[in-house]
Amino acid sequence: MSEDIKVENPFHTARFKAPRKGKKPPKLLAIVHQSGCTGCEVCIAGCPVDSIELVPGPDPLNPGYQQMVEIDLSRCIGCQNCSQDCPWETITMYQHDDAFTAWGNETLSSELYVDEEKLEKL
Repeated sequence: MSEDIKVENPFHTARFKAPRKGKKPPKLLAIVHQSGCTGCEVCIAGCPVDSIELVPGPDPLNPGYQQMVEIDLSRCIGCQNCSQDCPWETITMYQHDDAFTAWGNETLSSELYVDEEKLEKL
């Protein structure tokens, strides 16, 4: 991903879901290494809080081709289901404070967190 500042996309449909419960943030957060993700959606089925979203592929005429997933860090509870379920082993659990750096290094495409510039266009 680029070095631009990323902000939450308030227009994404995930923002209409109930917020994460609990007063403390989870100790662990899941990060998808998108370069290895096939978009098979196995992780989505096992997520108890519905925090995993599909990222459409680069071709707007065929968004299912080369799709991948991303995890909404604001909703993840750190349960580790997705990392255990992923058949490609592309989801890793990181300590809460390290997860944001890992997200920046491993995320190729995001719909949940976008550049400030893109948000202004939306």
